[in-house]
Amino acid sequence: MTLPFILRKLKIDPAVASSPLVTSLADILGVFIYLGIASALL
Repeated sequence: MTLPFILRKLKIDPAVASSPLVTSLADILGVFIYLGIASALL
């Protein structure tokens, strides 16, 4: 939650720098959901 404020102090655009983080979190969450459904079915 503090990442945009830290990036702003470092003179880095928060929108550009935080997009890889958001993508990674979405991928990790997707894997956990997939594995949860697979383990429930098996």
